[in-house]
Amino acid sequence: MSIKNLFQQESESVTGQPVRIPFDFTNRNSIPKGKEPGDCIVIKPITVRTWFRIRPLLLAIEKEDIDKMIVKEGELNSDFPEMIDKYGELLLDIVCLGIHNKSSEPPGWFREVLADNTTWEDIRILLNAIIYRIGYNSFCTSITTLRNVSPVEEAEIIAAQKNLESWKDIIRVDS
Repeated sequence: MSIKNLFQQESESVTGQPVRIPFDFTNRNSIPKGKEPGDCIVIKPITVRTWFRIRPLLLAIEKEDIDKMIVKEGELNSDFPEMIDKYGELLLDIVCLGIHNKSSEPPGWFREVLADNTTWEDIRILLNAIIYRIGYNSFCTSITTLRNVSPVEEAEIIAAQKNLESWKDIIRVDS
């Protein structure tokens, strides 16, 4: 990826420009009367509230598997069918939350319409658009950089987190 492309993506993320993905909803059986999905799927920058809802779902996916799911320029991923078999429902949940991107739950019909009108390759594209709107790549890069310069090892960070959790549990019990 070129520096120019990276800066463009970062600036689009910072300025809050939505990603518009042309999409044809051909199977209209599950679309409720009065609802019109349009001709594209719009993915806005992910709000903090949505991030907190998506994060546990993303954490349920092994890091190596997420790396396999992220589309890299010039790379074909033949492992994606395996990822679908392993995480299919979870990926659909992440995509629904990322597209909906509101404090409320996505409507039930929304998930059905998405499931009826997408292929797994579509889900992969939408997942990558959501990961992009989260700023996942820049987030991972900054975490990797911090790890490289941090005097604290990964095991110590995990131990500190567990220690903090146990202290919070003790405080709750004492309250």
